[in-house]
Amino acid sequence: MLAPFLIGIAAGLRSMTPPAAVALRRHRRFAGPVLAVAALGELAVDKHPRAPDRTDAGAAAGRIVSGALAGAFVRGGRVSVVGGIAGAAGAVVGTQLGHRLRTRLAKRLGKDWPVAVAEDALAIGLVALAQRRA
Repeated sequence: MLAPFLIGIAAGLRSMTPPAAVALRRHRRFAGPVLAVAALGELAVDKHPRAPDRTDAGAAAGRIVSGALAGAFVRGGRVSVVGGIAGAAGAVVGTQLGHRLRTRLAKRLGKDWPVAVAEDALAIGLVALAQRRA
């Protein structure tokens, strides 16, 4: 259950990256490319100062759903309910820890942008690792 949990953590950092990666792996014709464009949009919007706080109720719920869906499908083949639960739990962890770390590091650096880019890289790395482990 490590792969679904890791992909869930990534969803807590960047909500669209995990479903896009899973869809690209499984549905290359339509869903994968559409979600990939959404993920790229999220990476850009996240750098904007007026981007919504990930811990707001709606944003956090979206991250949990994203983590659950990516966790349920990360292994390919059949849907895994346990993977979905692990993905949702990972999303909760990723949302909370990601918010705290980003806030603290941005405060120390005096800039949010470099921390946000590092967070992008971490989310992408976690998704890649989860897919390799699956």
